Amino acid sequence: MKIYLEKIKLFFSKKLNNNTSKIKISSKDKINFLEQLSSLIQSWIPLINSLKIIMYQSKNKNVKKLLNSIIEKLNTWSSLKDAFKWFSNIFNIFDISIVEMWEVTWKLWDSIETIKLKEEKSRELKSKIIWAMIYPMVIITLSICMIWVFMIFVIPKLEQMYKDSKVNLPSLTQHVIDISKFLQDNIFFIIFWIILLIFWVIIFKTNKKTKIYWDYMIIKMPIFWPLIKKKILALFTSSLWILLKNWVIINNSLEISSRALDNDYYERDLKEISSRVSKWIELSTLMWINEIQSWKENFLFPIELASVIKIWEETWNLANLLIKISNKMNKEIDSIVKNIQTAIEPLVIIIVWWIIWTLIMAIMLPFFNMVNVI
Repeated sequence: MKIYLEKIKLFFSKKLNNNTSKIKISSKDKINFLEQLSSLIQSWIPLINSLKIIMYQSKNKNVKKLLNSIIEKLNTWSSLKDAFKWFSNIFNIFDISIVEMWEVTWKLWDSIETIKLKEEKSRELKSKIIWAMIYPMVIITLSICMIWVFMIFVIPKLEQMYKDSKVNLPSLTQHVIDISKFLQDNIFFIIFWIILLIFWVIIFKTNKKTKIYWDYMIIKMPIFWPLIKKKILALFTSSLWILLKNWVIINNSLEISSRALDNDYYERDLKEISSRVSKWIELSTLMWINEIQSWKENFLFPIELASVIKIWEETWNLANLLIKISNKMNKEIDSIVKNIQTAIEPLVIIIVWWIIWTLIMAIMLPFFNMVNVI
């Protein structure tokens, strides 16, 4: 009988785990929740009461579900760290490690504030990258839609008009008409392959086995790769600074920081570095400080960061140096965003203008021939 009861308990536990793990909240909602929780705990309101206050005040259904689930787990004598583990899509290993550390010291509000600051920095960096990409992507998308409509609906009518007038078509016009016919004849085939490509990209970037290759392509993306790499390094240095400042040992700090980056390629390399650091190999050596002599720079970690690590190994003041590197990278990200926007805007305008000019010339050249015939 006990065996059956255990199986029933395990079944419902898995069901509950599946239901709670599906809860998702935005980064903004997470920051608001952490900010309110930190303020309430710092005012000496008990943790469960603080969560209840936030839950009653919140208008977001997912936030209410999240807080209700956390309260239920705390009522069964689970710690906040264990409650957070149930929601791995919301609270990553960095968050859980910080909470675990501060639960021991009874300064929980400090850990909540630390997680909030890290989340704010991560959200700010993401918004900068999105802002750098959004303008060219909008212009390109609108241009493609406009050209698609033009080729599918406008060119066929003009082609019929040229046939009726029996005018000789210039090669440019004929090429445009041929492209238009190809698009008309294969429109469903093209749409099918576009949808298939989108699904393939989604699967490729979410599958555990292939995500590492996707992350590698992301950090090698033309034009945007310096921005993406600096964003990852800024998050890494700030996360590592927080952990070292709170007395987490270096190899654990490296591993926790790697998981907070959401980049499997960097995570794999940092885990390897962490395992070697635990064997008393110098961190600066693992980050290729020795290659300064040959003027080579590591693909993942720049010489500047490796140099700071080398200074730390001699002065034992890494935390303060890391926050300076992180702040410097944030400034460089702002500069790169501005440069990308300044460089891409005229480039996109020139490309779109060239395409439109080609289409206009393809339409107008037969009219000139018609005038000559008359």
